[in-house]
Amino acid sequence: MRRFVVILLTTVLLPVALASADEVAAINRLISEINDAMKTNRERMISLIIINTDAARTTLEQEKARTGFSWGEVYVAHSIALATSKSFNEIAALKAKGQSWAQISKTKKVSLRAAAKPLQELLHPKRKD
Repeated sequence: MRRFVVILLTTVLLPVALASADEVAAINRLISEINDAMKTNRERMISLIIINTDAARTTLEQEKARTGFSWGEVYVAHSIALATSKSFNEIAALKAKGQSWAQISKTKKVSLRAAAKPLQELLHPKRKD
């Protein structure tokens, strides 16, 4: 019986925990990269966020001011909203209730690694030799 529990933990629960940790790391990295990029080229980053969220600049700025989110968090909230056909406000309300971005994305069955890919490619373009 004890062996069964060890096997269960290592084959089922550990990969789930690692996947969850990977998602947390991916979300935190995305938020950090967006926030850092805002410091070096604010206009370019706002343009990229507008393109990827399909939201107007004034809307994004109002959402940021109202929620206290960083630009990276505004992007994450929009990414989850777009992937789930929910509104930004619905996703922001979950965050305001104390849920982490990883909890929200897991509850909504959204992987932000996939949602972040278009922006990641724009943040880190591959050089053509």
